Amino acid sequence: MWPFRKKPVSPPPEDVVRGDDRAHFSTVLDCWEFEVDGTEFTLSGRTFDPQAFAWARAALAEMTGLAAEIDQHVLQPLDGWPCEVASRRLLSIGLDDYANAGRIDLAYVGDDSWGDFGVNVILADGKVVEAYGGD
Repeated sequence: MWPFRKKPVSPPPEDVVRGDDRAHFSTVLDCWEFEVDGTEFTLSGRTFDPQAFAWARAALAEMTGLAAEIDQHVLQPLDGWPCEVASRRLLSIGLDDYANAGRIDLAYVGDDSWGDFGVNVILADGKVVEAYGGD
């Protein structure tokens, strides 16, 4: 008998639905994905905390008040990078550290001129606390 066995694959968790909100577990990304007001959010872990829907709404409100500052922090890592900065768009918002640290991770990408490059902006305590670019 061959000494290696294939590990059994656990089925993905059931979707979580609260009112009009629905979270789906992505087996490709190994995280929860959901949308609030047309914006995509992610949350890691096999267990979904339904409070994440409220966290997402709070994150959107915080982002609205910081929109100009967030945009400046998105542009800084792109300075000198040969890409079309006008094509920047918010890909998703990570809430992995929201429950314990109030941190919101904004992931920005662009068109093909960006290649694999992306910019992350981290919010906490009502301000931008970090921004970095990388591929």
